[in-house]
Amino acid sequence: MTVSPLPSNLEAEQALIGAVFMDNACLPDDVRPGDFAEPFHQRLWSAIVETIRAGRLVDPIIMADRFQTDPAFIDFKGVAYLADLMDKAPPSATAGEYGRAIQDGALRRGLIATAAAIRDAAADPDKPAEIHVIDAERALADLASTGPSSSAWSRASSIVGDAVRQAQVRKGRIELPTGLTELDAMTGGLRRGEMQIIAGRPAMGKSSAGLSVARSLASQGKGVAFFSMEMPKVALGLRMACDLAFDPDAHVYSGQSENPTYFDADRGKLQRHQWQALERAEDQMAGWPLLFDTRPGLTTSSMEASARRAIRDWSRQGIDPGAIIVDHLTIAKADNDRKGNKVAEVGDISRGLAEMAKRLDVPVVALCQLSRQVEARTNADKRPGLSDLRWSGEIEQDARLVMFLYRPEYYCRRPEDDTDHEAMVEWKQKLDKVRRKLWWLVEKNNNGPTGEVETLCDIACSAIRDRRGVQ
Repeated sequence: MTVSPLPSNLEAEQALIGAVFMDNACLPDDVRPGDFAEPFHQRLWSAIVETIRAGRLVDPIIMADRFQTDPAFIDFKGVAYLADLMDKAPPSATAGEYGRAIQDGALRRGLIATAAAIRDAAADPDKPAEIHVIDAERALADLASTGPSSSAWSRASSIVGDAVRQAQVRKGRIELPTGLTELDAMTGGLRRGEMQIIAGRPAMGKSSAGLSVARSLASQGKGVAFFSMEMPKVALGLRMACDLAFDPDAHVYSGQSENPTYFDADRGKLQRHQWQALERAEDQMAGWPLLFDTRPGLTTSSMEASARRAIRDWSRQGIDPGAIIVDHLTIAKADNDRKGNKVAEVGDISRGLAEMAKRLDVPVVALCQLSRQVEARTNADKRPGLSDLRWSGEIEQDARLVMFLYRPEYYCRRPEDDTDHEAMVEWKQKLDKVRRKLWWLVEKNNNGPTGEVETLCDIACSAIRDRRGVQ
């Protein structure tokens, strides 16, 4: 079988080098030595770039002096070859076109090498085909983002200028809000390319918080990919419906709100008008770009592959990605087998999610379970902190924003003896002070201050809103 030669354009390489010899100022910023197919041209281009960026002149004589001992230089007829490139150089204005032709060939060679690696890996019977597909998608994505068509380097002046202009255009507007006014004011909302943690003990409202963020973004037309590895579809659907139907001003009769609760909906015990409120939720969400994946035990690689496909589909529809939400971090699976070492596994998952945020340029909001030491405290205040993050310090290190949920109503337990009038009065007074209150404890915020934000939370309705009186 005849093997086709790898794509290359030797004439374009010679033309670009000759043009730069003729006019050093036409050196393209984004053509790298590895983009050249000819190894001698790779070494020559590296020396050319290094010399020009050091502020020194480049011409055939100067380069010939540097390559006197290079065997390929001698094979190419030495200084005569370099002088001939300069004599036949095209106009310096065409240097960019020749640079793009060189990069095109390099990208094609990269595609061929990647395809060959994918083909060879696919023959490995010890790895599931789904993993091969995920690896292939990542390899192609890496080629697209770091291949010859783009440079990994960015000039400092460009980074500063772009950042300043983006900040000016925002004029205080929060691009990706959580939907909670005071929390957004403290944190600036969610940030692209960063991992944010929402952590708490069971019954604090982690899943409700994740769904609340998803609702806020999706209702504004931002794409949201929600990975729920713990909660099945029916439970998710009912919770979202109750959240959307929630009215903070709903009438209360005999201590019971008119709002439909998840518990009653799940048992089918709602009034007609409550069912109608839940049915309206479906119509309200009809156009939202909100996707759920409820498969258990997902790895960071499989989540990234699914999210990448969702982002690609949104892009075709003109939809900006809003966030990836993972419920929750500590039950995801690590890509590497850590032989039961949970600390190492959680560290791998945390780093994987943080890297996914950067690669996809979206916020990754990871819900996280806390250790039991919060419950073991003997004092009345069960507010969690960074030391309560379970399994691994990697989570605190990888996240740019860490928020804890604290719902004091959960810890306000009814006295065992209902006949103890004094204890019952004291309990009711305490309960009235904390009823429907959820505190967001911002313990780490690389983009702003830390502090506490009070919000309204009706846990029975899976609803989280701004506290009363906040505009």
